[in-house]
Amino acid sequence: MENYYDVLGIQAEASSKDVKSAFRRLAKKHHPDLSGSTGGRQREGARAADAAMRLLLEAYRVLSDPEKRRIYDRSLRKRAAEEGGFDYRLFLKARPGDPESQAKLVVFDLLHGLEDEAIEVYERSRSFEDFRLERYLERGEAMDAEFCIAEEYEKRERWIKAYSIYRRLIVMEAEKPCFRYFFDVVALRFRTLVLTKLQKALEDEDYGDRLEEAAGLELPRRDRAQFLRKKGEIQLRGRDAAGAADSLRRAAELEPRLAGLSALWRRAGIQA
Repeated sequence: MENYYDVLGIQAEASSKDVKSAFRRLAKKHHPDLSGSTGGRQREGARAADAAMRLLLEAYRVLSDPEKRRIYDRSLRKRAAEEGGFDYRLFLKARPGDPESQAKLVVFDLLHGLEDEAIEVYERSRSFEDFRLERYLERGEAMDAEFCIAEEYEKRERWIKAYSIYRRLIVMEAEKPCFRYFFDVVALRFRTLVLTKLQKALEDEDYGDRLEEAAGLELPRRDRAQFLRKKGEIQLRGRDAAGAADSLRRAAELEPRLAGLSALWRRAGIQA
């Protein structure tokens, strides 16, 4: 299995801009049309350049796409976990009282398609005092594992648990960036969850509190405005015109041209 980071000559934490720059530099070097050989050497050189170019293109295709890159990064970690030459999972399972072993077991199970088992270990380990994956794992690895857990909660329609994890990850990213190229995907999942799914699990008042909480996170202004617009809708439905007016004004301050605001202003009795 080729290491695409080595192919492009970049570090695993490289930014999307670094990926593109490395690809362009190497593509110029290996492009078949730039081969300076002649005769048989020309054909041989062209074949080698063509093979190198195909590998570069594949590396770029994967590493330039946040979703594909995340899956690829997980495959690298999976390969590293399997190089020990013994039953690592059995070793970890034999230590149920050790929070570090259980944190590593969560990651191992996620990497090997054992999502139900990972959820079970994760939830059981919450009984440990202040159990957090980042206490026992490298921060980036812990955050990726937490994201996977949130995804699994979403699949099981456990919206509140998914929300809590996504929110914590966004706060952690603001404190010290680790997701980098993948953060836009995290923000999108969170926005979709908050605006289209979370309401199914909460009463309007509690949902409004979560919308307010989400609007206070370090996310794009448009996302925060959408949360406040949604809160305004909920408040109007509950006949809280004053509260709705406040939420909608704050949404407008963030994103004046946000779709749907004008209609809500009129319902709340606000002059546009």
